Amino acid sequence: MNLFANLTTVLNPEVLSRIADYIDEPIEKTHKAVDGLVYTIMGGLMKRTISEIGVNQLYNHIQKGRYDGASLDSLTTVLRDPAHTNTLITQGNDVISHLLPAMKSSIGSMISGYAGIRNSSAISLLGLITTIVLHVLGKQVKDQKLDADALAAALFAERETLVNNVPEEFMPRLVEKVGLQQIVAGLATPARRTTVEPSGRTVPTATRPAISYDLSDDSDNDSGVLTKWGVGALIAVALAFGGYYLYQNTQKYSNGGQDTTDVASVSTDTLQADTVTRSLAVPKEPAARTAPKSTSVVPASLSAAASGTGLAAMTGTGSLAQVMTPYLGNAALPKGRVFPLTGVAFQPGSLSMTPGSQATVTELATLLKTYPQLQVLLVGYANDAQGGFTNKSLSFKRVNILKQQLVTSGINFQRIDAIGRGTGVCPKN
Repeated sequence: MNLFANLTTVLNPEVLSRIADYIDEPIEKTHKAVDGLVYTIMGGLMKRTISEIGVNQLYNHIQKGRYDGASLDSLTTVLRDPAHTNTLITQGNDVISHLLPAMKSSIGSMISGYAGIRNSSAISLLGLITTIVLHVLGKQVKDQKLDADALAAALFAERETLVNNVPEEFMPRLVEKVGLQQIVAGLATPARRTTVEPSGRTVPTATRPAISYDLSDDSDNDSGVLTKWGVGALIAVALAFGGYYLYQNTQKYSNGGQDTTDVASVSTDTLQADTVTRSLAVPKEPAARTAPKSTSVVPASLSAAASGTGLAAMTGTGSLAQVMTPYLGNAALPKGRVFPLTGVAFQPGSLSMTPGSQATVTELATLLKTYPQLQVLLVGYANDAQGGFTNKSLSFKRVNILKQQLVTSGINFQRIDAIGRGTGVCPKN
């Protein structure tokens, strides 16, 4: 069973009812909040295990906190006791403070707004669900004898489930608050803690020479102390001089070179069917020049209907470069424009682009190279899923195929965000 399935089993209707009674919130809202927290905590732990330090911290918390799943069987009984429940909440909030530092308040606020519960209830739920999640992870570590690297790999094995199961209304908030852009895009991988040495090779161990203590004459000690103080004073003077030199140079360069650029972000827009749409952040040039300033735009008109294999048509005409270049070159335009990629389409129910799509992809790559400060958000939609795909997973995979092609052409992946929204709703002018 996967981790999400295990959590669903543990968080059964009886447990959810007990939790709702404890926080004094309606069961429906409690259920929605718990689901949101499960996705948030799992996503946050995936992000944490991108670094080797995060892998170590998670594994050590599970081991030292004795999160082995032993209390899960009696969870309903434990939740009957307010004191025991409060202990679980306190433990979970302490773990969140270490594993996801400075995020407790923002997560609580996000869940409060998403589920319509009090902020205090959301914070209590955060601590409680964190403890339960760690027990589920700890049980898997114990049963399967996982080390830290295997635990991180097991978490990342749930990425596809996370992407497919998170409700569409919650995904944008989750990605923004927890910073899951690279996780959702499939570009992040778990760090590996261990280093395997070749067979038969021994790793040298550094040894410290033995220290002996000899009694010596007091006068020798006094002169030695004076020598040490003298050397220390010289080092202090040298450091002070070096610091002053660096400060002067920093001031000179900061006064002389005020050539900074601002990248303003752009609101997202839409595609119909399996359309891939783009929101673009435009660089803001120095005041002396009339260069582009980021702006926010209304999407071009879309036709009322579109087939499952193509994009909705724009009422305007012209290539992507012809449409975007005037916008990118005009700093006076308002912030936040969206440009539908009408030239990009996929074969029905598949991940294969139509032959004519490559020209638009190449054109977009050229624009990104021409404007090196430009950042874009790709938003994909699909309504022609077949077989084991849902519309959401199909749109996610397609939009990331487009992203990967841009990265392969030489664009830094950090300049491109991508998200699939399934069937979605196309905005109107």
